[in-house]
Amino acid sequence: MDNFPINIIDDIAVVKVDLPAATLRDSQPLWQKMEDDLVFDKQKIIIDLSFCTFVDSTFIGMIIKIFRRINEKNSQLKLVFPQITDLESFRLIGVTKIVECYRGLDNAIESFKPGASVPKIAIDQKSLYYAIADKKK
Repeated sequence: MDNFPINIIDDIAVVKVDLPAATLRDSQPLWQKMEDDLVFDKQKIIIDLSFCTFVDSTFIGMIIKIFRRINEKNSQLKLVFPQITDLESFRLIGVTKIVECYRGLDNAIESFKPGASVPKIAIDQKSLYYAIADKKK
């Protein structure tokens, strides 16, 4: 079973994490799938965590490793995770500061368009709740 199907939409590689919980055992297979399918060669990449309700710290660490690899190539990474209830882990580790996060795949795709103003997830440092913030260009 392929837990990480990859679709190319326009010129954007969308990596779907098709798991209810993304954990340590899933980290390396995600990296390997992205290498095997040459996703790291793309300029625009989205990791879609829409189907996950839990992501552990090891998997978040893998997302950071992926971000670093993508950033080295001057490419862009965006995340989608509308179902994850523990966004605090992403905030504490700092993922929400370095990677744009969206509640829907359509919004993440739209955000790649020049001049797009798409709502993204912003983590409120004081309340620790997520809110929708407008992206201003």
